[in-house]
Amino acid sequence: MTYIINMKDAKDRKEHMKHALEEAQLEYEFIDAVVGKELTLPHKDYNERRYRLAHGKYTSMGELGCYFSHIKALKVFLKSSKEYALILEDDIEFPKQIADILTKALSHSHRFDLLKLCDFHKGIRYNIVSIDEKYSLACSLTRQTGSGGYLVNKKAAVQMLDKLLPMWLPFDHAFDKEWIFGVKTLCINPTPIRQPDIFETQIDVCKSKKLPYIKRYSTVFPYRAYNETIRLFYRVYVILKQTIQTAIYRNR
Repeated sequence: MTYIINMKDAKDRKEHMKHALEEAQLEYEFIDAVVGKELTLPHKDYNERRYRLAHGKYTSMGELGCYFSHIKALKVFLKSSKEYALILEDDIEFPKQIADILTKALSHSHRFDLLKLCDFHKGIRYNIVSIDEKYSLACSLTRQTGSGGYLVNKKAAVQMLDKLLPMWLPFDHAFDKEWIFGVKTLCINPTPIRQPDIFETQIDVCKSKKLPYIKRYSTVFPYRAYNETIRLFYRVYVILKQTIQTAIYRNR
């Protein structure tokens, strides 16, 4: 099942996604996005102090809306009988063969619980196994933000809901820390989903102002250095484990 996060009044985005999904012959359901400006602070599921220390910015209510919209989509998925969910934001583009790409990826479903399909930072990727002539399952050794599209199973959804609240990072930063919520995560390389600037942003990230320089970098730099170090070591471990599994499978 495909779930698309969409604000009720974003009719142009909804039509854009309907056309793309029907062309790709995907079964879909729209999820009404959480409207950030309708939320109030303090919020029980948001740690504002930790957000400032780790992200170095003042609160953006649009960012909260985005985060809680993804949480809502995961909850809807868990109530369904479906084994996997393709969760999409409504400002993306993807090839009409996306269903075929995902079917090929799912033939290796033992390798992942969460499969990332888009990014803002290409970074350094290591291909684990080819799924066709163009695409491979891969592990990114560096940060891979961008939550415009991802495939998730029930195990990952349960773990994400348990570990991703309260919010203290933007969603795409938070779910790029899979070692925290204990799920196998890979990506498709090259990523089949794009987020071009075809619509004006609804998150108002420009209004999420940075903290003063000293306050920002006295906490953000140490956090990022620690986080990137953990990420590198963890994902090298993932690559080694996946490589060993591949070798064992081939020698059977």
